[in-house]
Amino acid sequence: MRAWLSPAGTAAAAAVGLATLVGAGWRGLVLLAVFFVSSSALTRGGGRRTPAQVLANGGVAAAAALLSPRDAAWLAAFAGALAAATADTWSTEIGARSGSRPRLLTTGRPVPPGTSGGVTWPGSAGGAAGAVLLGVSAALLRLVPLPLAVWIAVAGVVGGLADSALGATLQGRFRCPACGWHGESRRCRCGAAARRAAGLPWLTNDLVNLACTLVGAAAGALPVAAGIIGLR
Repeated sequence: MRAWLSPAGTAAAAAVGLATLVGAGWRGLVLLAVFFVSSSALTRGGGRRTPAQVLANGGVAAAAALLSPRDAAWLAAFAGALAAATADTWSTEIGARSGSRPRLLTTGRPVPPGTSGGVTWPGSAGGAAGAVLLGVSAALLRLVPLPLAVWIAVAGVVGGLADSALGATLQGRFRCPACGWHGESRRCRCGAAARRAAGLPWLTNDLVNLACTLVGAAAGALPVAAGIIGLR
C-alpha cells in the first residue's frame, strides 16, 4: 500500500473511502476497491498517488456516492465515474507497455510515448476492458441491474475518450529548452524550467482526470435520470 499512495495520499484515499461507505454502503466500497487495486497494480511502481491525484480520480465518485441515497441516478453516476477512471488508467498503463507508437487522437499523427492525447490500439482495448470490469463488478455486487451495467461500461469508455481528447487539445504541454524534453510538467526531469509548448498552462493532468470522471458520471447517470433504465 505504501508503494501505491503517499502519506497524504493515504489520508485522501481514506476520506474518499469513508464517503463512499457512508453513501453507497459496503458494495460501493468494494467497487471503489476494484478500481483502486486493479489500477494501482497496473501502474509501474504503484504510482505513489498524491492527494490531488486521489481526488482527481475518486472525488467525483465519492461526491456521487454521498448523494446516492437521495436519487438513484447518483448511484449510476458513482459507477460511471469509477468506470471512466479505470478506463483512463488501464489505457495509459497498457498502452505504455505495448510498445506501439501512440497517435494523437485528434489528428492521427504519430507522437512520442507519454504525449498527452496519444492513444494506441492496445491501450484503447485495455481501457475498454477496465470499463467492462467496473460494469460487470457493479452488476455482480447488485449495485446496478445488468442493462445499466452495460451502460456503465460504455460511460467509462466515453469518459476515457474525453480524457484523451482534452489531453490532445487543451491540456498544458511543456518543452524543456535545455534538453528538448516534452511533457506535462513545468519542471523538466533534468531540473530546468520547461516552457509552454501548447494548451492551457493551468489545465493539468489532474484536472483532465477530474473532467474524465465528470463525463463518466454524467454519461452513467443519463439513462436513469431520463427514466430509460431503472435501478430495480
